[in-house]
Amino acid sequence: SEKVKDEDLHSFYYELMVSEATHYTMFLSFAKKYNEGGVDVNARWQEWLDYEADIMKNYSKKESIHG
Repeated sequence: SEKVKDEDLHSFYYELMVSEATHYTMFLSFAKKYNEGGVDVNARWQEWLDYEADIMKNYSKKESIHG
């Protein structure tokens, strides 16, 4: 959103980012609160972040639909 010059789009993408940030933190809180299997939620979350980072590193740099 920071690079978007159109004010309406800038506002839209900023609000979307805030909303999505709220969702992921809420779900992490639920996972920690209702975790009955003894899973280390923070460690599992880090595994997903690492996995997604690897995907992004290998993602095509060309403009295309779905990479």
